[in-house]
Amino acid sequence: MGSLWKYPQLFSKYKSHTITRETFTKGIWYFYYYIGKEMYDNGVRNFEDTTVYSFLTSKPPEKGKKPLIDIYNGHGGYVTIKELIDECSSNKTNEDFHFSEVQKYESLRKLQSDGLIEVENKKFINKLCNMSLKQLETFYKHKYKTAFANINSGDVIIYNLTEDLLEVIDELDQGEDVGLPLFESPKLSKLINGQKLGNLMYLVLSSGVGKSSIVTEKFVLSVFDHNVKALDPANNLSFEKALIFVNEEGKKRWQARLLATVASRILKKPIPRNVINKGKFTKETRETLVEAAEWLRQNQPEFIKLIVLKKYRIEDVINNIELHRPLGYKHVYFDTFKPDQTQQAERWLAFSNSAQDLYDCIKEENYNCATLATVQMKIGKEFRYIDLDSIGKSMEIVEVAAVVMAGRMIYADEYEQCKNALFCYNWEKNKFTDQWEKKQYLLDPEKKYLILFLPKNREGSEDEQIVFEVIHDLNIWKEVAFVQVPNNGFSKQ
Repeated sequence: MGSLWKYPQLFSKYKSHTITRETFTKGIWYFYYYIGKEMYDNGVRNFEDTTVYSFLTSKPPEKGKKPLIDIYNGHGGYVTIKELIDECSSNKTNEDFHFSEVQKYESLRKLQSDGLIEVENKKFINKLCNMSLKQLETFYKHKYKTAFANINSGDVIIYNLTEDLLEVIDELDQGEDVGLPLFESPKLSKLINGQKLGNLMYLVLSSGVGKSSIVTEKFVLSVFDHNVKALDPANNLSFEKALIFVNEEGKKRWQARLLATVASRILKKPIPRNVINKGKFTKETRETLVEAAEWLRQNQPEFIKLIVLKKYRIEDVINNIELHRPLGYKHVYFDTFKPDQTQQAERWLAFSNSAQDLYDCIKEENYNCATLATVQMKIGKEFRYIDLDSIGKSMEIVEVAAVVMAGRMIYADEYEQCKNALFCYNWEKNKFTDQWEKKQYLLDPEKKYLILFLPKNREGSEDEQIVFEVIHDLNIWKEVAFVQVPNNGFSKQ
């Protein structure tokens, strides 16, 4: 009240808040709030003693109620509020903090009156009182979500991603097909500023190019690798937690791809894709997979969750983010994001609505998660240069994204000395001029490459694309160069 009366313009700031008698512990402070608001709403901007007295005496008494001037005098009049005003020096006023505290205790009293706080538990009461308003809100949201986690949740199964790895190896030994992993992208990390909290990122690729593989190696494996380093106290790193939502693959296939990725990129003992597919492992292959499993199991098993959506509903995704975020799960990977057919809307309107709902959940102002969602490219593969227009109706979902990554395989006529040859390069510093210059990187016509575009990038430049060398048999996607693909329109020819 001291802050509000010292700076009456603050009444405008809090106009949108619901402030009632129950907001305050004592009626005296609600009275001073009420008459202050009345004066401000009537154009009074200087709350001096004589001004307040004139305003209150001008108010006719309501029938059956005590005159405001009598209540004012009964509370000590201007002397009471003047003492508070004097306490609020211009250098110490922090009305936001005080109002937050007022709202916190108002919320606690409501919870108490509803019988939702065990007031006899002094330790618990102290814990609540030491929380900020936001912490208190998050705490009770998590309690609510936990209590109703199994209600109307659809078909959702939650696994620890590293559980049953040895059993999975036995099953893979009988023959199991896996997708393609991708790992290590320092150029891309620099361009998009890494996995930034509050950002929604999309990876848009045609079917079969390797969306799940990119998620596995570039994003999920980076969390595992970080957590292994965090095991050493000397590195002074905190552990990271992640949620992986999948709806087109099951637990076994995800674990198989993860094992193969660790074998190739961490252990440097690549296992050819056809060996994984056929099963009947040799002793060496099995030992490598077991070693990969042991490397993965260094992590705390609770830190990375695999959530299988047997029936696709965006509501289940959001509910699980809200359930796990208070426990520290701040990385979210969603493979594959698509329209929610349970919504009573046209397909692409449902897609747009789901994108907005997902972003509202993970954005910085809410649960603040770093989120990557893979999306099926429908028409962009017909273009040499992939921008937001070439993504087609997926445009409906990119408005809320901070970063959109979209890619295609390189065409046969884009190699050196071909009709549409691309100039690939890396930046190199000239020792004599001290300037950064482009050094050409020659594409090998015997190799395959992926070009990754950034048609939307709030974190950096969209002008350069990144070239990855692709070795399908060894599950390797190696970041090798930059390129700037000419934007010459639709035709591949």
